[in-house]
Amino acid sequence: MMRRAILGAGAVALTLLAAICIPRHLPTSAASRPLTPANFHAHVERGILTLRGSLPNERDKTAILQRAKELYGKAPGLVVDELVIDTNVGSAAWADNVPQILPILGHMVERGSVIIDGRTIVVSGRVDSNQAKAALLREIAPLAQTGLQLEDHVLAGLPSSPSPSLQKKLNDILSHASIEFESNTTAMTLHSRATLDQLVAQLRHAPHATIEIAGHTDKYGDPGYNLQLSRRRAEAVRQYFTSHGLTNQFTAVGYGASRPLSAAQTRTGLQHNRRIELRVKGASDL
Repeated sequence: MMRRAILGAGAVALTLLAAICIPRHLPTSAASRPLTPANFHAHVERGILTLRGSLPNERDKTAILQRAKELYGKAPGLVVDELVIDTNVGSAAWADNVPQILPILGHMVERGSVIIDGRTIVVSGRVDSNQAKAALLREIAPLAQTGLQLEDHVLAGLPSSPSPSLQKKLNDILSHASIEFESNTTAMTLHSRATLDQLVAQLRHAPHATIEIAGHTDKYGDPGYNLQLSRRRAEAVRQYFTSHGLTNQFTAVGYGASRPLSAAQTRTGLQHNRRIELRVKGASDL
């Protein structure tokens, strides 16, 4: 009888202990997991505006699309909508200001882009003059005031005459041997370093050229992460150039998976999309 009472008391004690302790060690629910930062990418080229990114709600997407069509036209093909609503994306204070800054892309010469990765806003392109650039930066100020760090890659004035010739030489090198990366890393393949060495030799002849180093990824993975990865890859190339003594003005920009070269779902096709491109933006110190 005494033994049965002791066993019963022990069972009650274990039950109480489980009720107190076990819930504290259960996995956290999906609702308590940290949310992915929202991201946004607007690119205009030859009058066509392409919108990409992950937003937290339909309201933000609708406001952005409505403003985009007011500015760039409602005809099919003028505004390409690749925005997605993602429940794993957190709210973004900057989202309400995006419709107000879309007009700045219309001031760009030929092409321009605005990229927001949750921490920074990168603006790149070219405008006609320093006055136009100053006006553009004033227009984008509301976004910077929401806590984003502004990276200004906007160039003023027309490119100098030597640029097209240099661009052709760089394109010729990259058309025969691209700069590619191992999947999900900033590690360049062996033949890519040989390509970089050819580019270094060419850029030594144009020490005053301003160069944009554009990083690209394949389409797999979170779009926000791909933007950051492509930017880190571009930065890895910039560091390679500067470590070899180049004095050019380099800017490293990430475009994520927004500009694929190949649609093939093969190892080779995906590796072609994990690449670096160089764009001559003008000449400095001339």
